[in-house]
Amino acid sequence: MPRAIVGLLAVAAALSPVSAWPLQIPRSSLDQISASSDSPESNAAGARDGDRFAGSPRQSWQGATGASKWWWQIRFAQPQRLGAILQIAGDHDFVFRHAPRRYVWQTSLDGEHWSDVTETSTPREQRCFRIHRLAKPRRCLFARIQIDEAAGDFPTLREVEFYSTTTARIDFPDWIVAVNTTDKPELPGHGQEFIPLARGCAGESNLQAQQVWLGTFDESFVSAEPRPLCAFLSGNFKDWCEVARESWRGTQKILQRGNLPMWASCGGAQGLAILAETGVDKPWDCPHCRDPKSPRTPIYTHIGHTATRPCGDYSACIFERGPHRVLKTRADPAFAGLPGEFTVMESHCGQIEWAPSGWTLIATAGRGSQTRTQCLRVKGRPIYAAQFHIEMAGTPDVSRQIMNNFLGLARQWNRGN
Repeated sequence: MPRAIVGLLAVAAALSPVSAWPLQIPRSSLDQISASSDSPESNAAGARDGDRFAGSPRQSWQGATGASKWWWQIRFAQPQRLGAILQIAGDHDFVFRHAPRRYVWQTSLDGEHWSDVTETSTPREQRCFRIHRLAKPRRCLFARIQIDEAAGDFPTLREVEFYSTTTARIDFPDWIVAVNTTDKPELPGHGQEFIPLARGCAGESNLQAQQVWLGTFDESFVSAEPRPLCAFLSGNFKDWCEVARESWRGTQKILQRGNLPMWASCGGAQGLAILAETGVDKPWDCPHCRDPKSPRTPIYTHIGHTATRPCGDYSACIFERGPHRVLKTRADPAFAGLPGEFTVMESHCGQIEWAPSGWTLIATAGRGSQTRTQCLRVKGRPIYAAQFHIEMAGTPDVSRQIMNNFLGLARQWNRGN
């Protein structure tokens, strides 16, 4: 073949579009996977075995306990064009634990000279699932995650996938966020009950999930890829004058944007109503300390009292606990398949007094119940504030029906937005 034609072919190959490369860089028996260290029974190759969510040591890579830095790397069978990375981290089914906290991905052509992929630099990771998209594809033979801090005693990578284009379609299964809205950030925590309820619905046994504390739940968490299907907010135990309002700022911004389907129970529902009516920048009060002439959060009240008590003392509060009847006030797809009056679990003394502007009352007190505001919905969006507890054991059929309906609404919303 004439030298000129050979040269033209070489130029054409160099200029070939990124789409000519396979979107996902396939696993190869010739790939060489290594790590700075391994914990007992761990296997560096486990992070590249094709099983995304297996968290056992043999099916994931776990760095050694006690190290101050770690790395995991792959030497591809041949040079690749790298455009995106999917990483699944942590050794817990739904909590970000023993995972890379501060890290950056690096690439190399020779395994000796490394270049940071600066757009992957993460100073404080909070997510089990993360997609990194590079600013532009990089040609490399090696890819490495350099970990300078772990959440826990060591980092875990359950799975890593590499893609050759920056815009590659990366299929990822639906996953949900369960938010612990109490003042105790330890996880697993309050609100984790939403996860088995969701997984117990027909066809949802493999639904992925992550639980986070309220202070982690913000727009940067929910907007990163892969985006969650929806979020669930737990109840809580403090009166609102005692709550650190700043912890709710991220939730307020998510609510204001209105792009994430949410279901909130009990205290979580009250929190959404307060955010919608008052916001985090103004002081909050409670019925115990409230100045009746100048209430700070009048949208929140108690069912009633039998005596005067200080803030945080609920001994003289009237409660609704256990199964109670709830009455639909209008048709809503969240209650599809349920009768006009249905029974669900309650556990509260506080309540929402009215529907905030832009919200609609869709369920009120049924026979024998006292709480008038049982469920609210943001107009035109699948965001619900329910005083009752679908996540509480006691009325499994109703809870499962509502959960199944809500998951369907969330999928419909996400397809259209």
